[in-house]
Amino acid sequence: MEQNRCALVTGASRGIGRETARALVRVGYKVIGTCRNPVKVKPEDEIDGVEYLPLELMSEKSIDALLDRLGRVDVLVNNAGSSQMGPVEEVSIEKMRQLYQLSFFGHVRLIQGIIPKMREQKQGIIINVTSLASHLPVPFSSIYASAKSAMEVMGNGLRNELAPLGIRVVTVAPSFIQTDIYQEKILEAGSVYASAMNNAKAIRDARIKNGSDPAVVAAKIMKIIECKNPKPFYTAGQGAMLMALLSKLLPAGLVEKNIRKQFRIENSLQKKTVI
Repeated sequence: MEQNRCALVTGASRGIGRETARALVRVGYKVIGTCRNPVKVKPEDEIDGVEYLPLELMSEKSIDALLDRLGRVDVLVNNAGSSQMGPVEEVSIEKMRQLYQLSFFGHVRLIQGIIPKMREQKQGIIINVTSLASHLPVPFSSIYASAKSAMEVMGNGLRNELAPLGIRVVTVAPSFIQTDIYQEKILEAGSVYASAMNNAKAIRDARIKNGSDPAVVAAKIMKIIECKNPKPFYTAGQGAMLMALLSKLLPAGLVEKNIRKQFRIENSLQKKTVI
């Protein structure tokens, strides 16, 4: 591999982003890792060979400032983001906009700035790290799942736009991964959804705690980068491939009922008879 190959990884200070940056350095890439405030990256989290630059996906000015500092970019891994749990009925439109800005619009703006560099090089790969929640949504993570789904759908269309230019676009959807990603909890006082959401959140948190190591996702990303003709969609993490397959093969009603049962919300909401 050429020594001047460069990779940009967002959210590189922890979790999946950190392990991906580590894997890229290991095979000789020059790696630029972004985070909100590089000064606050703990010494034990820093990786030799990674240049940490600031990026606030909520700010177009910050995104443009990063783009102005970049030269060649061969690999873009869009990984940064946050999580949110709350009933759709109670999540304000403003909170939805904030999550979409961080998980969708910010990354799309970054992609827009990277494409001209890859066009000039006549090659490159863009990897969008989404979530299996976009295929099997965890109850009360509906807005989060929709933002991840938006990234996947956008990536599928972009893949066709850029294929003739030698640029590959791939989605990686992890299942439950051991990360400390920030999760905002939204629940009104006295909410009718309180019991159901608390059940779902406790089960979700336990699955994250016992989930796959972030290095598993990084390993999948490295295989994709090394693949000459990668597929548009990959899963990562324990049981992810099987869960994605079953969600397509099984009747929708059965899949939905199973999700409600798994997250203990089937009987936790009072059912009203509609006349």
